[in-house]
Amino acid sequence: RDFCSCLGFVLNDRWTVVVSVSVMAFVLGGGVGFGRSVGGPAKSQFVGARVSAGKVHGLTARWNMADVLIVNAPSGGHAFIGYHLADQLVAKGHEVSIYNAGEEEKATKKNPCASYGDLTEKGVSVAYGDPTSEEVGADITKAFGKKFSVIIENFSKSAEEISPMVKHATETGVAQFLYVSSCGIYKKSDEVPLQVGDPVNEKAGQVAVEKLLESSGLNYSSFRPIYIVGPKAAKSDYLDYFFHRIVRKRPVLLPGSGDQMTSVTHVGDVASMLVDAVGNENASKEIFNVVSPRYVTHSGVAKLCAKATGMEAEIVSFEPDKLTVELKKFFPFRNQHFFANPGKAMSLLGWESKHGLEDAIAEGFKEFQDSGKGSADFDFSVDDMLLSEL
Repeated sequence: RDFCSCLGFVLNDRWTVVVSVSVMAFVLGGGVGFGRSVGGPAKSQFVGARVSAGKVHGLTARWNMADVLIVNAPSGGHAFIGYHLADQLVAKGHEVSIYNAGEEEKATKKNPCASYGDLTEKGVSVAYGDPTSEEVGADITKAFGKKFSVIIENFSKSAEEISPMVKHATETGVAQFLYVSSCGIYKKSDEVPLQVGDPVNEKAGQVAVEKLLESSGLNYSSFRPIYIVGPKAAKSDYLDYFFHRIVRKRPVLLPGSGDQMTSVTHVGDVASMLVDAVGNENASKEIFNVVSPRYVTHSGVAKLCAKATGMEAEIVSFEPDKLTVELKKFFPFRNQHFFANPGKAMSLLGWESKHGLEDAIAEGFKEFQDSGKGSADFDFSVDDMLLSEL
């Protein structure tokens, strides 16, 4: 305590400063060295990350243990974040509860809710209800019988949906409120990678949520993912699109050149950034892009999927204006460069990506095989129409 005081840090009974071996670098004049070092190729790749004034790079000041409530979606591309987040938080020693949107009987028929038994065996409490209800506070109190120091909201897409939970957090004195937003709110730009501070679509529901949190007085943070892959996914379209065609030896149709770059991030990395933010002073009232520090082309995803299957991918380009349906209903990625800069989280939270895309895709193919999708009936009518015109 005396040592930290001489460095200008004030500690109380609630906070602990985690000092790594790299503190020696600070003493010798090498700069701040608390928490995890950033280091490696990813650091130099994103040196332009915007960091708020007054925040200390790499400082990790956090609670030893927190009571965390995860408000989770029952389906969609973000739903499995809650499962992996709970698993990682428990491993760090936090007390974790999940308040899952939807009806238990329906939700537990598929992942991630179907796998919640893995979490309850580790002490995670789970309840189901309606996060948008004005009675949500009473429902949470009845279900868990306690107040929470941290709420992580992984459900709402509009200010109207999240308002009851914000009210509950305010009334119960929640110390930290983390929100899972989306990089989809950024306006299309010729400048990439996207970074926090770039223009956003003011009509997007998640933008309204972030504005509500900013004005709420809560100690909030917002996290913007792009495409997420990994185990227990409720939505596996990002990789299944490629697997369905490769295993049946059909052409993999890509819009345009296939050279469009995007961010495809393992769910474990998304969860770990949120975990790194829990109790971390540097996360306060900040927005982060929660994406891999590496990006990949659409054709690159096709080739990695082919490698996972042990087969070849026949890549065929098509013009999107030839489609008779919306592109997003046929192809899983945006027909543009769509990747973002996670450097702010690397600098402020000490976050590091630990999962490579090749391994993530291999995991995805195993689940694809185990589910029997490769031999099930599949509608290729749109593919056939496009191929007939080439």
